[in-house]
Amino acid sequence: MKLQASGKSSTWFVYQKIVIVFIVLLLPLITMSLWLNFKGMSVSKDAILDSSFAGASFYSKQLDKEMYFIRNLQLELLNYQDLQKLGFRGGTLDNYEEVALIDQIRDRLATLTVSSEYVLNAGVYVESVGKTISTFSGVTNTPNVEMELISSLLSVKSKPSFYRSGDRIFFIETENNGKIWSYIEIARPKLLEALKEIAKLYPESEVLLGNKELGSILATEEEPAHTTGILALAGSGDLNSLETPTKGSMHGVDYFIIQNDVSSLGLELIMYVNQNEITRPLSQFITWFYTLFIIALIVLILYSFSVNLMIHRPLSKLVKAFHMIETDNLDITIESKSKDEFHYVFNSFNNMTLKLKHSIEENYEQKMALQLSQLKQLQSQINPHFLYNSFFNIYMMCKVNDAESAAELSQKLGSYYQYITRSGSDDVPFVKEYRHALDYCDIQCIRFSNRIAYEDGGPSGIPLAFSVPRLIIQPIVENVFEHAFVDGMDDGMIYINADYRDGRLRVTVEDNGRMVTDELIAQLGERLRDDSKQMEKTGLMNVHNRLRLKYGPESGLFISRSVYGGLKVELIIIDVSEEAS
Repeated sequence: MKLQASGKSSTWFVYQKIVIVFIVLLLPLITMSLWLNFKGMSVSKDAILDSSFAGASFYSKQLDKEMYFIRNLQLELLNYQDLQKLGFRGGTLDNYEEVALIDQIRDRLATLTVSSEYVLNAGVYVESVGKTISTFSGVTNTPNVEMELISSLLSVKSKPSFYRSGDRIFFIETENNGKIWSYIEIARPKLLEALKEIAKLYPESEVLLGNKELGSILATEEEPAHTTGILALAGSGDLNSLETPTKGSMHGVDYFIIQNDVSSLGLELIMYVNQNEITRPLSQFITWFYTLFIIALIVLILYSFSVNLMIHRPLSKLVKAFHMIETDNLDITIESKSKDEFHYVFNSFNNMTLKLKHSIEENYEQKMALQLSQLKQLQSQINPHFLYNSFFNIYMMCKVNDAESAAELSQKLGSYYQYITRSGSDDVPFVKEYRHALDYCDIQCIRFSNRIAYEDGGPSGIPLAFSVPRLIIQPIVENVFEHAFVDGMDDGMIYINADYRDGRLRVTVEDNGRMVTDELIAQLGERLRDDSKQMEKTGLMNVHNRLRLKYGPESGLFISRSVYGGLKVELIIIDVSEEAS
């Protein structure tokens, strides 16, 4: 069949038009841009990079020197005479002398803290006195939060140059076989401030502290993907020198990368600058830049108009049509005015909506009608013997003047038949469906003269508003009463439980009957797993087919041997709306 379209015919396809227009309009711009960038790089790169490298190296050495200074203060603290005395004789000193030594250590810690603006907190743990002494929390008995944190950090097998706990950075040293700990927390904001000072050396530059193994420890840039990419470039074979700036490319952007070793931390201080920023001093090319801007603006307008005319407008029609389908409006067609790919797409869309409409009418509506008819058929299959036996039980209770039991049985029987014969929506709150099944159990237990009982585990975690199809639990219980127990059995027990977790409803019905064989369980399970259309209208197959029809193949009934010796039936409903949310 040949497709016809109104309007002027064209032998050009959409993708051909876009490619030709793009090449014709942008080729001069690309050529000029490349020449201008290469020319500018050769003029300004060396001077600017040398200046940035010198500044970054100066700041990194200052930072390295400060960290070494803090480490030396920490080692001096470990050799401090009063701390050593407290560590060796802490358990034998009198209270006055112990307090005096602790005060001396606190003064030493305070001095260490104010000696460097990078020190946020300094402290020691002395095992012999069972205390931590720090400028942050004072003197505290152990175990405490600080001691447990430092202990967890010391559990790292290979001793690092520094320790991390989340965003916190520590220097930790031990003395006397681990009986004295010294820990210093580095002020992360101050460290970040130092990095920002380095980043001010050049506009739009960023600085990070880290290495390839540990990743980015601290960075002036908040985008983790960029810092990870820069570290990967810094660790590649192309960047093998710390003496001169090097260049790398990431996400289509060229960067100049300056690396400096911070040996006190075992890290590298990396400064990276967008290469395009280096071209700004090229003032002699300002006229060309203005020309390039005007050309780019014209190209943008022409290209935007072309794309809008050839692609955006047809696609907008298609998107609007799909939005209307989402509102269940299938009475929609799209007109085509050009002979190109969109003509085929629009005609295919029109055919799709027509077929979809027919499919819904012939398939979905038929399934819904089948489901409703199955429910009505199930409601009509009321066992007359169940009704006769119930009335006979009421009669016998009245004969023996047991009015209270007769009234209770009459009320439950009325509630049972009111529920099973009611019209209206197929869906009911789960608590009502569960209560209906328990009413049935109460009636049947009276019928069997209390030779059979049930144990209700109660619904667990099921929302009050959660609805299910009617008559999905009672047929399962009815099957137990009819087929599970031997005549004359006086210790029959039924176990009913229900729980709801993560959008998954599970109702379990088990019994201790001795009538069901392993072969019968296998046959019943095979019938439930059969994907062919089952035409049975009552019992377990009816419930199973209704659940699968409404909730999908993962829902339904599942048969196995109960731990109590009888049959175990699991009713599972996967709440699709809950999973989607």
